[in-house]
Amino acid sequence: MAFIPAAVLDARSAELWRRFRLEPGFDAEALLDSLELGLLWDTIEEREAERILGALKARDRLVILNDRHLAELESSPGLRRFTIAHEVGHWLLHADDARSGTIPLDGGGRTWCRSGATEPVERQAEMFAARLLVPRDRIARAIPAGAWSGWGPVYGLADVFVVTVTAMMVRLEELKLAHRDEFGLPRSGRSAPAGQGVLFSD
Repeated sequence: MAFIPAAVLDARSAELWRRFRLEPGFDAEALLDSLELGLLWDTIEEREAERILGALKARDRLVILNDRHLAELESSPGLRRFTIAHEVGHWLLHADDARSGTIPLDGGGRTWCRSGATEPVERQAEMFAARLLVPRDRIARAIPAGAWSGWGPVYGLADVFVVTVTAMMVRLEELKLAHRDEFGLPRSGRSAPAGQGVLFSD
């Protein structure tokens, strides 16, 4: 599997935002329509301790959501949108390789979205999904000005971009827009270098 630089993932995501005039919290299922991809709920078999939320059947231009997790995906728009965005990543980055047989497929001709997967192809789709749902330029405009702390701003941003709070925090950390302090609470900006203290005056 070829290495895909982060700049390429950013550019492919930005291209979709320009082409389809996307806005924060955009309708992910409408984006599938725009890309001429179908959406289907179907049962995807899982092995023990495996959790598969979705799959891409590239030859049929079809995104599949696993109805084994119907309740969870229906109750969490952020998780459902991330799963769809992940499969869009597979479509844009890997569909040609899937059709040619370079990327291994399951018996139904599918690549899948596994929770916690570490394979390069899955990591690339995950990184693309984060950029598609929360682009750097849009989050920079939406984040509160000045110093802030606590989960409130993270929840607020998650609502604006319709992603899970966990996904939003990971994205903020990735972009060095926020970090977690020693108590696990979000704070704006980068974390202080190890060993650097804060000076207090009486």
